[in-house]
Amino acid sequence: MSAPLIDTSSNLAFKQRYRVFDPFRLCFRDAALEQEYNTHLAENIARQVRLALALAFALYLNFAFLDYLLVPEKMLQLWAIRALVCTLFALLFWLTFKPIFKQIHQPVIFYSSMIAACGIFAMLLITDNQYSHYYYAGINLCITWTLFIVGLRFVNSLGTVAVIMLCYNLIAFYKALPLTDIISNNFFLLSNAIIGIFAGYTIEQHARWQFYQARVIKNNSSKLHRAMIAASLDAVITIDESGTTIEFNEAAEAMFGYSRDEALGQSIGALIVPDNMRAQHDEGFRRYNQSGEPRVLGLRLELQAKRKDNSAFPVELTLRQVDLIGRRLVTAYIRDLTAQRNGEREIAQQREVLQRNEKLASMGTLLAGVAHELNNPLTIVVGQSQLLRETEQDERVLKRAEKIANAAERCVKIVSTFLSMAREQPPKRKLVDINRVIHDVVDLLDFNLRNQQVALELELTADLPGVLADHNQLHQVISNLVVNAQQALQDQPQKIIRILAKLLDDEQHICIKVMDSGTGIEPELRARIFEPFFTTKPVGVGTGLGLSVCNGIIQSHGGSIEYEEVPGMGACFSLRLPIGNQHIAYEPIANQPIDQSVSRRGENMP
Repeated sequence: MSAPLIDTSSNLAFKQRYRVFDPFRLCFRDAALEQEYNTHLAENIARQVRLALALAFALYLNFAFLDYLLVPEKMLQLWAIRALVCTLFALLFWLTFKPIFKQIHQPVIFYSSMIAACGIFAMLLITDNQYSHYYYAGINLCITWTLFIVGLRFVNSLGTVAVIMLCYNLIAFYKALPLTDIISNNFFLLSNAIIGIFAGYTIEQHARWQFYQARVIKNNSSKLHRAMIAASLDAVITIDESGTTIEFNEAAEAMFGYSRDEALGQSIGALIVPDNMRAQHDEGFRRYNQSGEPRVLGLRLELQAKRKDNSAFPVELTLRQVDLIGRRLVTAYIRDLTAQRNGEREIAQQREVLQRNEKLASMGTLLAGVAHELNNPLTIVVGQSQLLRETEQDERVLKRAEKIANAAERCVKIVSTFLSMAREQPPKRKLVDINRVIHDVVDLLDFNLRNQQVALELELTADLPGVLADHNQLHQVISNLVVNAQQALQDQPQKIIRILAKLLDDEQHICIKVMDSGTGIEPELRARIFEPFFTTKPVGVGTGLGLSVCNGIIQSHGGSIEYEEVPGMGACFSLRLPIGNQHIAYEPIANQPIDQSVSRRGENMP
């Protein structure tokens, strides 16, 4: 039955009673509520019935002295009646301790009232009329006892009182009592009955109304409590002393993936505690149950929890203890920190991007200045090499002059690349042969590598698809990686640089790897190697811009550059570039044929 809220301080509360229960029969109009009240009455009336029976037992025994004073000649008969009645009271008293009493409490109370009345009627029949008014008082006392003390329901009380009055009048007329005595006695019996009936009616009405109020308040409080828990954005889980889940709100269902029916009755450890924390949880819970001393209650804890699919996620946990009568519960308030942690990581990443952009801006300014300062001396180098080729006749000198001119022109292009990066201009992309770029780099750096006795190994897959890229920028990236590898091998007994180029399995990307036989990069430094101005080289040897520039170039081409570990080698940088449209013509590079002798150099290396 859905009960409305109650205003107990107004006439509305009084009128509302009769919408809840029948005013004449004093029965709840809702059958389920009536059954619930009877169950409640059965659980609480036993003590009242025992008290009433004990009082009746004592009164019956005490008034035995009256028999001795008034009718000693019939004392034994009267005492026999009293003994029988008291014996029956004792049996009914014993019955109140039996479980069946909850089912038959109203018949037991009715029979106790009738036993008390029948004992008085028997005494009236035995004694002479001149003493009847003494035992007549017992009838009034029996009515009072029935209506006020014994706890008989109002409707049943009416029937009991009517039977008692009817029996008295039958006995009075049977014994031919004076009519005036009969009328007088009936007047007092009726007055006592009316007062008792109204008192009994009021008592039961009040008891029923109190029960109804308590039930409504309890239900409303429970509904309000459940509504508050259901509306909570945090998961709310309540467990008992054994760790069994007895409450699991909607937020907990969404957070952990269990339905409420699935969660109730399950161990909290099996539900949400990750496997690697289960032993610690069980030990802490056992210690809490043994000592009763809460170590973490009221504290905000950040730890890991698990969902139904066993995925772990960070949560903030707060525990509260609730002490009930004979029971101790713990309620956990759990907040999912996944979004917060993701937000923190995003902020950290944005902060890193901001710092990197600031460094890149500084690098752009530096590159612009360097490019401007290098233009003039490079122009002189190019001009002098051109003049040397026009005036010199020696073939060896002409060949070296040509190499100087080519290198100077490449430096001019690198300077132009620096200026483009500083001005954030996009690269000029054409279809580029990766193998040719690698050979160009080897041809440029071959003399220095030979001088330092560095063995160069090339593992280039033939007929690689072209890459849509800026030739000069890729040349700059690979040459920078080779120079870094060369510098890392200065103090190494074995000096090997290996360059690998192949088509990846997806046939959409080309992989280029530049690795050396050095000591590699320490793990704690690898996360920063692509940061501008970060270097592991001594002061005056490196600026910390090389890898940062390489990373920017490769990313602008839609690729990626990563540091890898290769067994038996030191540092290894892996470049991944998307292949281009093969219908585009290759970028022409005049007078730069591939030196096949260089491409085969790795075949004879140890």
